[in-house]
Amino acid sequence: MEIENQSQIVRVPLARANAYFVISEGQALLIDTGTKRNEQKIVQALGNLGLSPSDIRLIIITHTHYDHCGSLKALKDMTGAGIVVHHNEATCLREGYGGFPKGTTRLTKAISLIGRTMGKRMGAYDPVSPDIPIRERFGLDEYGTDGYILPTPGHTAGSISVIINSRFAIVGDTLFNIFRTSLFPPFADDQEELLRSWEKLHDTGCRSFYPGHGNPFGIDKFTQSLETGKKRKAKASAK
Repeated sequence: MEIENQSQIVRVPLARANAYFVISEGQALLIDTGTKRNEQKIVQALGNLGLSPSDIRLIIITHTHYDHCGSLKALKDMTGAGIVVHHNEATCLREGYGGFPKGTTRLTKAISLIGRTMGKRMGAYDPVSPDIPIRERFGLDEYGTDGYILPTPGHTAGSISVIINSRFAIVGDTLFNIFRTSLFPPFADDQEELLRSWEKLHDTGCRSFYPGHGNPFGIDKFTQSLETGKKRKAKASAK
């Protein structure tokens, strides 16, 4: 949990991914919703903070894979909150399927092939229409939060991150914290675009990062992983 200028970031660990609340002045933003049937766990976590579903002003989806928006329709119905997603993935929400990303290692490439073959049998969720499809940086001041949404494509074409107080970044699957030394996602549709998004995130000045998978981490681990990623890219380009 981080508190800065009356904004509070609360991690909600779910079965396969994290959701987050950003609490400001007794109201909340919800970032991601986990897989299906996580809505009660999220509402319970909100209640533990002394808030109710009607206090959620906005639901922000970092990308449209099933483990991040499986409970979105249920939470939309419970809260009435507007839904923000990148324009590039608005159709995915409407269709209830965000596809399956490409693998970045030999193992995850094989897993990706299986996922793509299974299609909607593996990754479908209840469709929902987004209220605010964004294309560029989107400010959150009118929702009571000192922050903005930053497009960070690479994992998917419409991946976004949420920057709070220019110090904290909720990053979805743009960064994975499931390995000891690396933050590179095991899945990404465009690895070169992903590294450009990493550089953009690094330039925000944020010091703490909140991933969709794994525990929060600091700038030192991110900087080290970014340098490793640049070397990886240079080595691949030299071949």
